[in-house]
Amino acid sequence: MIYPTNLLGTLDLARRALNAQQTAVQVAGHNLANAATPGYSRERVDLVTSPNRGGVDVGSITRLRDRFLDFSLLSEQQTLGKNQAQEDVLQRLQAVFNAQPGEGLSADVNQLFQGFQQLSVSPTDQAVRVAVADAGARVAQTFQLMRGRIDQLKTDVTTEIQQRVTEANQLITQIADLNRQIVGAPPTAPPSDLLDQRGVLVTRLGQIAGVTETDRSDGSVQLALTGTGVLLVDGRSAFLLAATLNGGTDTVDLTAGGSLAVLPKSGELSGLLEARNLSNGSIKQAAADLDTLAGSIALAVNRLQASGTGLTEFTTLTAANAVSASSAALTAAGLAVTPVTGSFKMIVHDATGAVTANVAVPVTAGTTTLDDVRTAINAIPGLTASISGGKITITAAAGSAFTFAGDTSDTLAALGLNTFFTGSTASSLAVNPLVSGDVTKIAAAVADSAGLVHAGDGSNALALARLSTKLALGSGTQTFTDFYGATVASVGSQMRTATEGVSRQQAAVQVVQNLQQQVSGVSIDDEMINLSQGQAAYTAAARYATTVNAMIQTLLDVVGQAVAA
Repeated sequence: MIYPTNLLGTLDLARRALNAQQTAVQVAGHNLANAATPGYSRERVDLVTSPNRGGVDVGSITRLRDRFLDFSLLSEQQTLGKNQAQEDVLQRLQAVFNAQPGEGLSADVNQLFQGFQQLSVSPTDQAVRVAVADAGARVAQTFQLMRGRIDQLKTDVTTEIQQRVTEANQLITQIADLNRQIVGAPPTAPPSDLLDQRGVLVTRLGQIAGVTETDRSDGSVQLALTGTGVLLVDGRSAFLLAATLNGGTDTVDLTAGGSLAVLPKSGELSGLLEARNLSNGSIKQAAADLDTLAGSIALAVNRLQASGTGLTEFTTLTAANAVSASSAALTAAGLAVTPVTGSFKMIVHDATGAVTANVAVPVTAGTTTLDDVRTAINAIPGLTASISGGKITITAAAGSAFTFAGDTSDTLAALGLNTFFTGSTASSLAVNPLVSGDVTKIAAAVADSAGLVHAGDGSNALALARLSTKLALGSGTQTFTDFYGATVASVGSQMRTATEGVSRQQAAVQVVQNLQQQVSGVSIDDEMINLSQGQAAYTAAARYATTVNAMIQTLLDVVGQAVAA
């Protein structure tokens, strides 16, 4: 093609060359300045020849981005976010169960049963009895401490969920605003930096809540919670999340857009909500296992303690546990332990130790009430019973004392009569004040078939000691120590699985990030070359403009001389 040969057109060609190379230098400089900026996408100047006027023009400035890689990275990162949240919760949960050798709950439980073993040998030794009561208190305190730490972890996770929701809402609002700016950007000024900013925010929102991103024709994006279709961002519209603590279900409920219940499938919120809300989630499962163990130990010990007798008997005794209504069947009276059909004996002794009454009180599941129990005890010579505040009080006649034996109905353990422990959960377990205040009440002995109690009898304490090897849990397959060991192992196994999941997912994220970096990342070496090329081309264009300018000056001089002649 033959380009116009007038000097002004030639000068315009030089001007456009200068502008094009200046733009190339500016873009290279912009890339270099943002080489370390998170989420920045490298830009490229596309220079084109001018078909009509000759020379060069800036065809476009291209933002180098592979949307397929963007979507892949978003998916991988939100999976990583969920895994990391789960790992963090399990790390803190594992710390609850970690203990030095010879310390912790397992050691405390073993010491309690060892104390019962020593008591069986020396049932009248006050020092041994004090040691047993102290060992029981340590068991209860350790249960309470561990359960308190689990409850605190649950509270902390609830706070984290609310914090993540607050952060997610800020991101949702900012993304919607960036959509507005991007849509309103003039066609002559592509909003590359705004797109990069939005990409960073979308990535972080995906890590928190797990989102699916869809491009719209106007340049905006639509974001929905992954796997739900519930919109969080639709162009300029934002739909905020809300987290509400539901005391009735002990869950944190998540809603979007004001009222729509949602459950994220990925992201940090998904991991936190699963750990916090699910009954078989790591937090509630650990708490339930601890409660099961505490309740099982308390019931097993209380059953034997309640049917035994200490060094001293009772002149009066009030139950530790109250029923919801004295006229209600014991099986439906709100007791932590449910009585079964059976009976328990009440034995009355006079001041010489002779048996004055030895009566079995019958209990029928679903029928017998506390009123019935009171009536039956009142019929026993030398005893009276009364009920106040849902608790039964038994009193012996002057000069008499009473004890219990042979409870096959669990009524004594349910009502808290002559028990070693009170409470039935890890947080409520404690040594009965009756025992801690008077260690002679620890039931090392049992009355014989005639109702007599023999000095030096340690048979009940031996039975209590043998509970350590009883298969009381896991459908008759686990001892208390076995069950606790399985609980600790389960938490450890979950922790290892979570850690391995994080490691694998980090590797997957790194692979996609490397691929994305090859497309969008800034190479300082390449940009320095582009900068040098642009500088050289700009210098050449400037020299060309200088030459054209000199030619114009020469022409003006010639014209001036001709006019003068």
